[in-house]
Amino acid sequence: MKSLLKPLLLALALGLAFFSIHLGWWGPVTEDVLLQRLFAQHWTVAWPVFIVGSVVYTALGGPRQVLALSCGILFGGLNGALIGTLLTGLGALLTMFAVQRLSLVWVRKRYERKIALIKAVLAEDTWIWVCVIRLMPVGSNLVTNIAAALSDLRLSSVFLGSLPGYLPQMMIFSFAGAGFALHDGSKLWISLGLLVCSTALGLYLYHHGFKQRLRRYKIEHANDDAQQPVV
Repeated sequence: MKSLLKPLLLALALGLAFFSIHLGWWGPVTEDVLLQRLFAQHWTVAWPVFIVGSVVYTALGGPRQVLALSCGILFGGLNGALIGTLLTGLGALLTMFAVQRLSLVWVRKRYERKIALIKAVLAEDTWIWVCVIRLMPVGSNLVTNIAAALSDLRLSSVFLGSLPGYLPQMMIFSFAGAGFALHDGSKLWISLGLLVCSTALGLYLYHHGFKQRLRRYKIEHANDDAQQPVV
């Protein structure tokens, strides 16, 4: 039931946003005005600041949903989702690179068993299972990035798996942002539909693959512990 709480809250927020547009609470803001003011007129400054700021923001654990919403307002639903997904993926790479460089030996020792679990579960077909984790509407993006780095997973595999995993949820909020900018309620309905589909897909893949692999590791590890001689 807890796994459905976040999707339900997101659906409620999008529903409220849909009605607020029809009630005219957001004023006369349009996507074209935002693009002209922020990027067309000052693109030499706006683009570098936006790119660097977005990557650092997500690397530090900033909610990627906020970035997607902003990208949707600025660039439209689909383009915003693609740009936001790429920037979030680069932010994940930055986090993992920094963690590996810092080493964090004391963290590795303290969470040795959990790190071993992540290695065992994600070492094979890393990009597929990372994609499944990213699809789930629960958990922390920052914690996942740190855990992947501490487990010495290949950065390229994590990056390639993260992009398709991020995309559905980024599309949800990007289309929502485009709906705010254009006062277009249909884009919010698209967001609600994407939310339902991505949640269902993530739960299905988790229960028909990832969960079985996790359970198998725990059983094997329990057997290994039982076979160890008692001193």
